[in-house]
Amino acid sequence: MADMLQLHHRVSQVLFHEARLLDERRWDEWNALFTPDGAYWAPATPDQPDAENHVSLIYENDLLRKVRIARFASPNAPSLQPFPRTVHLLSNVMVDAHDSGSGEVVATSRFLMVEYRRDKQQFYAGAYRHELASETDGYRIRQKRVDLVNCDGAHESSAVWF
Repeated sequence: MADMLQLHHRVSQVLFHEARLLDERRWDEWNALFTPDGAYWAPATPDQPDAENHVSLIYENDLLRKVRIARFASPNAPSLQPFPRTVHLLSNVMVDAHDSGSGEVVATSRFLMVEYRRDKQQFYAGAYRHELASETDGYRIRQKRVDLVNCDGAHESSAVWF
């Protein structure tokens, strides 16, 4: 039981750290949390089985995340001025699977993300599913899936990650 509590604590800290990096706009550090083949995915429909054969709200590999990060830093992106401020709240962190041999973990959690920009707040809520790879220096994200509650609804664009 103590081992599971320690695993849960370590996994929770990874997820909380990721949220903090996003809120503090530490994009390069956030991107470094991903494995080289890591993906960030937000399906466009509930229970969407994959990103390759279906349209997604977001599906970004390392290159696409780097392109977005470069855009965030560019003074030539007036649509991002002023840059949105965010708060990510995470709860209900659960370790759903753990391979003791490889150390890989599948964790789910619930989130609320508030984005504030130009006197307007937007709220996003849903579930995260993190597939984490165990490495010598801790866990890295192999895939982050963001299932928005209203994924199939109308959305105003968001400049930042959920």
